[in-house]
Amino acid sequence: MFTIYIGDRHLTISPVGKDEVGAVLKVYQQCEDFLALGPVPTASLDMVVEDIERSRGAGGLFSGIHTADGEMIGIVDYVPGNYNGDHQAAFISLLIIAESHRNNGVGRAVVEAIEQEITEETPVSMIRTGVQVNNTRAVRFWRTQGYRIVRGPEGLPDGTTVYELQKNICR
Repeated sequence: MFTIYIGDRHLTISPVGKDEVGAVLKVYQQCEDFLALGPVPTASLDMVVEDIERSRGAGGLFSGIHTADGEMIGIVDYVPGNYNGDHQAAFISLLIIAESHRNNGVGRAVVEAIEQEITEETPVSMIRTGVQVNNTRAVRFWRTQGYRIVRGPEGLPDGTTVYELQKNICR
């Protein structure tokens, strides 16, 4: 668990426990505008459980983003190193923020904190992410964070089409 600061408020990021799947579902439900861009537009408990299991199977850290009073307002899922067998690569596989908490610096602060956490803990030289090509807001967001498109568009088995973005880490 770690804390990030945005002005005079703070957020904590910590791995999701089994008792928090209901809170994750509430975040997913508040992000159905994002889900609507993919093959399954409605959040469900099964979706949450599958995402958590997929993350753990890939060596990921499926984490909740919490306000000071404990409300979960977002999810960040990342593989801190050895992504797909490449010890130089980390991967941010999911960043969603509840609609009522968007456009006030939360996403930027979370990405900066995750990047710092990754680079302090593992010897990676790059951090990657994937973004659906029809999610133009997300493409723009990641590019403003210093990520560049390195591959794609590429069709995935779930029917989505994505760009792979990457940010090189200077050490």
